[in-house]
Amino acid sequence: MVESTDHPPEGETDGGRSLRVISQGASLHFGGKIASNLLKFVLNLLLTRMLGSALYGVYTYANTLAGFFMVLARLGTGKSILRFLPANVDDPARQNWITAMAYLTALVSSVLIGGVIFVFAPLINELTLGQSELVVALRIFAIALPFNTAINLTNAIFRGLERLDFQIIIKDFTEPVLRIIAVGFAFALGYSLVGVVAATAIGAVLTVSVALSILYSQTDIRPTGARSSGSVREFYNFSLPLTLKDLGRKLYTRVDILMVGLFLSGSSVGIYRVSILLSSFLTLPLSGINQLFPPIASNLHSNGERDELEDVFQTITRWTFTIVIPPALALVVFSHEALQIFGDGFSGGSSVLILFAVAQFTNCAVGPSGFLLMMTDHQYVNLANQWTLGLSNLILNYLFILQFGFVGVAVATAGSLIAINVVRVIEVWYLEGITPYSSSFLKPIGAGIISAPAMTAWTFALSGYPLLFIGSASGLIVFATAMVLFGFEDKDKEFYAENVAPLVDRMIER
Repeated sequence: MVESTDHPPEGETDGGRSLRVISQGASLHFGGKIASNLLKFVLNLLLTRMLGSALYGVYTYANTLAGFFMVLARLGTGKSILRFLPANVDDPARQNWITAMAYLTALVSSVLIGGVIFVFAPLINELTLGQSELVVALRIFAIALPFNTAINLTNAIFRGLERLDFQIIIKDFTEPVLRIIAVGFAFALGYSLVGVVAATAIGAVLTVSVALSILYSQTDIRPTGARSSGSVREFYNFSLPLTLKDLGRKLYTRVDILMVGLFLSGSSVGIYRVSILLSSFLTLPLSGINQLFPPIASNLHSNGERDELEDVFQTITRWTFTIVIPPALALVVFSHEALQIFGDGFSGGSSVLILFAVAQFTNCAVGPSGFLLMMTDHQYVNLANQWTLGLSNLILNYLFILQFGFVGVAVATAGSLIAINVVRVIEVWYLEGITPYSSSFLKPIGAGIISAPAMTAWTFALSGYPLLFIGSASGLIVFATAMVLFGFEDKDKEFYAENVAPLVDRMIER
């Protein structure tokens, strides 16, 4: 495992070290993700304002389909990289063999799958939106599929090496910046949807060039290695079940968009997608934690350090839960105002945004339970989870969309997301005897209960953007004040004294 370059504090416990490494990675990732989401926000704002809800819906639909096919193209190889790279840190030849297997597998499958998409794009369009622009968009995404797959795998290698700085450079800065520049040029030249999709494909080619340059110049990883360096059976025994698991995850997280496009209109797809986009901001803290938790959990599990694993799991789940409460409340209370940022045509998704905000809050409240199952060799349990709930979500989406429109789809998908997270927590407790919860959760819950009325009160005095920004800020202030008054946990004070305070002192000295 790649250690932090900082010297560990004197007397630091094993649990403290794991929390320090995860928190440093999470902080780095969180900062990068904030920038990345701001850039993605700019990109989507540009797309919605320039394309309108109907063409933006076509773009979203094509992009969603491409996401399904990219899961197939990867064949779970990214997860194998996360599992086996840190476990073979003392065997460079085996690490190189693992990366070679991943790249070769993904390249072959992405080319084959891209060819299938290219040929059958007209049929897909006929069965769904029925708009000629979708055919061209799908074919361009098919051509770009190998490049997008390579970007994803290279980022997985950086995660496996715990080099989040490189991942942030590629995923959070280079990729979105190049897309914004390319899309901006397309609009400046007078192109519409097809030009925009072509521009994003060009951005993918440029991004993968930068990613591979960093991989070769800044790490010792070379995708080579003799056949004897690793086991093909072990590699695919881990990756292939997780391919089905990832498809199941796509089934319950993206089948809703496919169903909206199948039964409703492109405009409905655009409105629905913007609501999902806003709610996804809530997952930033959990996403940051998940960057370094998998390799650390894998090492702790392999070394039999169960007490440290449970301690780390409980602490980071509480931190994630606490951080996400204020923004979740803001999206629920000010859903209409938040959607108006993208234009008046998108404000009809207020109910959808509220449902997804609740679902994503639940997602954060269970911490990295899914990764804990995966890193403790329960990948087949993950597979069963995703497909059972994915198929249930598909059935519920079909039933609810006919009865309630896209609000019914949101109910089905948000409900499935909540259900899978509850199931994961139960499985972690049953299979590993670990639970993420303790009485320390009562303090952030109490602070959230106090801050909710402080936000709601502004709805009687303000409207529009002032209500959104002033109401959200006041709720955050009340929440933070309540947390200070309730007092922090001993674990948090210890972490602050060992890691944050020395950093603050160094900054003051400078």
